[in-house]
Amino acid sequence: MKTYCLRILPVLFIPLVFGCAHKYSEAEYLAVADQLNACSQELKMVREDNIQLSDKLSRVQEELDKTNASLTSSLAEKQDLLDRNILCLEEKKALMKQISQSNTALQEKKEAQWRMSKGYEYIVSFMEAERVKDQVYIIRTSDRIKVVLPQRTLFPTPASAWLTPRGSQLVKKVATGLKQLNPVAIEIAGHTDNTPAASSANSAYPTNWHLAQARAISVLLVLGESGVAKDKMSAVSFGDTRPIADNASEEGRAMNRRVEIVITP
Repeated sequence: MKTYCLRILPVLFIPLVFGCAHKYSEAEYLAVADQLNACSQELKMVREDNIQLSDKLSRVQEELDKTNASLTSSLAEKQDLLDRNILCLEEKKALMKQISQSNTALQEKKEAQWRMSKGYEYIVSFMEAERVKDQVYIIRTSDRIKVVLPQRTLFPTPASAWLTPRGSQLVKKVATGLKQLNPVAIEIAGHTDNTPAASSANSAYPTNWHLAQARAISVLLVLGESGVAKDKMSAVSFGDTRPIADNASEEGRAMNRRVEIVITP
């Protein structure tokens, strides 16, 4: 192996010596110079292109920033518009609900007015004979019907609260009409004149409040026994606080002594 290395070493050394001793000709030098100059020119062009590309990139970046800003603004405007649309939809929904409620209320009012008219016509027709004889008065208000029963047609004396047989029959007839009418509510209100109840020697009631309440309850009990729904009825006493005539005369006091059946159709 050592002998082989000694033999090959001169062979390798000779080309190396001759290669290092090579001198370039003028033509080769000029060719290398031309190549170097061309490379310099190309490098210059590349640098110029790089500067142009950098400028173009900067402009593109600016345009991109503007586009992003515009897009962000557009998205914000779009979101704002969406929010306003949602608000408008909510307001429209609330308005539609109010309109629906108003229409419902209006329809209910029309139906109530229709029931009122029909109920009044029915009661007036049903109690026509008693109205002619002044045994009952029927009054229509904006939302109620009042059947006014004077004391003289119900109770034997100005200070009594017990129904006479004739008075009981009259109340029973009113009950028949109420069952046919089927109202929402029935209030039985007792009234007196301004004569103190305790001033009568035979009075069982210490005040006009007690007398008026007893009158209302007497009528309510007969209505209930005649089949009028008890959960629709109530009894109230007004004593002598709501006169409809002047208590200065007997005729006026007689009108104030009454029971009113107030009907809500």
